[in-house]
Amino acid sequence: MRHPAVAGAFYTSSPSQLRLEVQRYLQEADAARKSRLAIVSPHAGYMYSGKCAAYSFASCSNWKEESLTAVVIGPNHTGMGQPIAVSFEDWQTPLGAVECDTQLAQEIVNHGKIARKDELAHLREHSCEVQLPFLKICAPKAKAVCICMGWQDSIAAEDLGRAVFGAAKKTGKGIIVVASSDFTHYESAEEARRKDMEAIDMLLRLDWEGFEELVESKNLSICGHGPIAAAMHYAKLAGAKKCELLKYTNSGEASGDFGSVVAYAALGISR
Repeated sequence: MRHPAVAGAFYTSSPSQLRLEVQRYLQEADAARKSRLAIVSPHAGYMYSGKCAAYSFASCSNWKEESLTAVVIGPNHTGMGQPIAVSFEDWQTPLGAVECDTQLAQEIVNHGKIARKDELAHLREHSCEVQLPFLKICAPKAKAVCICMGWQDSIAAEDLGRAVFGAAKKTGKGIIVVASSDFTHYESAEEARRKDMEAIDMLLRLDWEGFEELVESKNLSICGHGPIAAAMHYAKLAGAKKCELLKYTNSGEASGDFGSVVAYAALGISR
């Protein structure tokens, strides 16, 4: 069992308070609901990005499907573990445990060249963990596979996206990929928006390769660009035709400091 690393820090550890907070965010999120192949959701403290994350999760009409698995892909902030680390453990949250879909996890490892079974990368990492309370509220019975990307280049993203697609096809599982990422870090709100909208425009065109090239060429500080690219590649293989920007905001909306912000975007990808 993987136990929470950031409960009480990034979000409250109180089950009753957490449930009410997440439910309120979801109720307030005015997002068009569709059957989603993938979503992009931020992973900061809930006081900063919880409202934005709710747009991603609230936009999915397919959470209630039976036998659904969320493949949660986040960046590796700690540097620990394998380059692409697939967790096979159940994950405890203040709202109860999320069961790992070990069959799908094994097939992702089988179909990928880089992905390996590894729990070390997840030990202190928050990027997957903060998505799970939203999952627990939206789809209480859903399973999950949490994947931590240390390598975030286009080769790794393509390999993981293809592995997830191959695993889903092999198992026949219904899945939603959750790409965990914040956007521009520690620049003014105006400059963050300018940079992010150029990158988001690539995603709206389903151009994950162009997105990765832009991140690299302009050294953009989008911390989970690899997970976004992997999710987009999976979605395109699964027949994606549309990516929508559901919400864009930044930490200044909570802190009042717009001179140095972290930006957040919620996106939904569908057929």
